[in-house]
Amino acid sequence: MKTINSLNVITFKHPQGCCGYLIADKTSKEALALDVHLDLVHDMAERVKTEGWKLRYVVDTHTHADHPSGSRDIASKFSCTRIAHEKAQHAGVTAHPKNGGKINLGSLEITFRHAPGHTPDHMVLIADGALFSGDSLFIGGVARTDFLGGDAGLLFDTIHSLLTDLPEDTVLFPGHDYQNKNESTLGKEKKENPWLQIRNRDEFIQKLTANPPPKPANMDLLLLLNREGVDIPPTLSADEASRFVSDGGASSVIDVRTGAEFEGEHIPGSRLIPLDQIELRADEVRAAAAPRLLLCRSGNRASMSKKTLEKLHVAGLSVIDGGIIAYEKSGGKTVKGRAIISLERQVRIVAGSMVLTGVLLGFFIHPAFLILSGFVGAGLIFAGITDWCGMGFLLMKMPWNQSSAAENAPSAGGTCAASLPPCAGTCAASLPPENKKTS
Repeated sequence: MKTINSLNVITFKHPQGCCGYLIADKTSKEALALDVHLDLVHDMAERVKTEGWKLRYVVDTHTHADHPSGSRDIASKFSCTRIAHEKAQHAGVTAHPKNGGKINLGSLEITFRHAPGHTPDHMVLIADGALFSGDSLFIGGVARTDFLGGDAGLLFDTIHSLLTDLPEDTVLFPGHDYQNKNESTLGKEKKENPWLQIRNRDEFIQKLTANPPPKPANMDLLLLLNREGVDIPPTLSADEASRFVSDGGASSVIDVRTGAEFEGEHIPGSRLIPLDQIELRADEVRAAAAPRLLLCRSGNRASMSKKTLEKLHVAGLSVIDGGIIAYEKSGGKTVKGRAIISLERQVRIVAGSMVLTGVLLGFFIHPAFLILSGFVGAGLIFAGITDWCGMGFLLMKMPWNQSSAAENAPSAGGTCAASLPPCAGTCAASLPPENKKTS
């Protein structure tokens, strides 16, 4: 927690680079949640309870195009007011502050300022020595303006207006942080941010729009979710999944089969995270753009993975119904390698072999060996009831189920120049051409 004058601020960072904030008045303990990522709803809600704060407002600085907003979910937990600019037209939002509008958390006054540029509906929040800049000004960077009605000229005006009107010791809290830079001030940004060294508006526009990074993955669907409050479905048909991948969503497909199965056949561009590794590698799932589509051979292991991830409060998950079998039948494109025996068939072969072995040993050597057959039968019944198969997990770790092929990761595009991180699926713009460095 960071304290600035009468303000308490808790920052929540997401593997995608998104930053959400809890902002509270020290004395009254009234609080506001800002730019809540759907994955972070649980953590932010628990922190509100731990601090003993009263959450009064939930704010989106703008319509997010790179991640699902959790504003609706956290607002429903605390029965508080949702706030966004009127141009956002978000379903369920009841408060639309005008430029210069104010709200209070106890005696703490928060001012909303219309800040177009990244999007027409963008706002920033100013409170007692702090600027919550959303996706306008970042630490060492600025926002991109190449979609959703963005305007590089308006972004220049917005940023320089803030720099002119606010003290240099104003602490900056951006909507994204791709470099793990935890703190800055407006004065520091004036000196060190390469985009702020461009004083000419026309030059700023030309350089900002010259080489835009790739658009965020799944952007159109995320806009629908964030504007209309539509839920991400728990399952997706193979036909729907095929269309989703065709539209550029392959990097959001998480394949939970074994490495050997993945090497035998997989969706190009998908990510291999086997079921037995899913808990340890949950942040890799979070880093993929939502909705995240979980895939296995038939759907069973994907459903198990979903339950595991949901216990870790990973949101935005859909199971591809029928798995890769149904996906291929629906016409979805896959890449095939060497033929392998699926894990489900391996379980049946091993279980059947153990039952047969127990029966033969019990008949020819000693009846006590029949316990082996009974043990396997009980294990299969348990697996059917609980949907958890210990034999399957054991077989997943066998050498023949591992892959020698490199795992396909969700694409992050190329790297941004100089101080900026990879920019695919982010809201940060590249650095000006003359500041680029090779890596």
